[in-house]
Amino acid sequence: MSWSLCRGYALRLAEIVARESRGCGCITLSGGIDTSFVAAVHPKRRVLRAFTVDLGGSDVRYARLAAERLGLKDHIIVNPGLDDFSKAVDWVLRSMEVIDPVEVAASSIHYIALSAAAGEGCGCVLSGDGGDELFLGYSFLLDKSIGYLEEWRRRMAREARLPTVEVARMLGVDVIAPLYSRESRRLALETPLECLVKGRWGKWMIRMLLDELGLREIAFRDKAPVTEGSGSLAALKSLATAMGGGEGAGAGLDFNPPTMLHSFLAHRLKNLKGRLPPKASQEKRACPVCGRELRRGWCRFCGATVSPQGVATHYTGD
Repeated sequence: MSWSLCRGYALRLAEIVARESRGCGCITLSGGIDTSFVAAVHPKRRVLRAFTVDLGGSDVRYARLAAERLGLKDHIIVNPGLDDFSKAVDWVLRSMEVIDPVEVAASSIHYIALSAAAGEGCGCVLSGDGGDELFLGYSFLLDKSIGYLEEWRRRMAREARLPTVEVARMLGVDVIAPLYSRESRRLALETPLECLVKGRWGKWMIRMLLDELGLREIAFRDKAPVTEGSGSLAALKSLATAMGGGEGAGAGLDFNPPTMLHSFLAHRLKNLKGRLPPKASQEKRACPVCGRELRRGWCRFCGATVSPQGVATHYTGD
């Protein structure tokens, strides 16, 4: 399918996102495709205040480039020290009761960014949540069949998780995710797959429009998870090392942690709460790793993905 045809869908998405965003003057800016797109099409982008968390990853370079090229009003880069990051991790453990290292590292970044925005008086904050889910941005989707992709986006349009929105709700911060608005979801379902996946790129039409808007370096950067781009997963590993790791695999716990980070986070959660959340009841399917409830083959608590054959795997960034 030609770019001229796909460009029409991209422009429609830009109009929807601009309309949904117009009343909000702050944004969490990672420098990735989604937040850069939301900022680029904002109807009053020169009054936008952007917040980027930098823990030593690559994202800050792209966020600076986006803020400068787009002429944003303010770009506040938050550089948390290990103590500040530790407080964010503790908030996630207490509030969300998860020990999945990827989930904890990502949610800690959202907590820090949203707390900074709230501290600067932001009445609402824009996020890029939903872009990867609806417009096929995840790398693992690139070699999937058409049938898989169709089912994926239909399911995501019904029930995608929006991590920034979830953290914001717990903090009492108003977050708008314009890429996951009702209109954005409708458009995603009618957009031809050829406009979303092309070669090594997901979200192809969004990337192409970003290129037209002068953000070529961002448009064709490789997909980087927030935990990698921000440096939060590396910071979590440093924190675990500085605090003595996991106190021995499984010691004092009701399951055997699969990694040192799981062990560290489980012990820390237990110390903070005085307990771990209960295991799955007999009526529920239990995670073979930690014993907590599985939903759609995924354990929210430890992050295990369990195949229909019962094989559990973890992604920890190692």
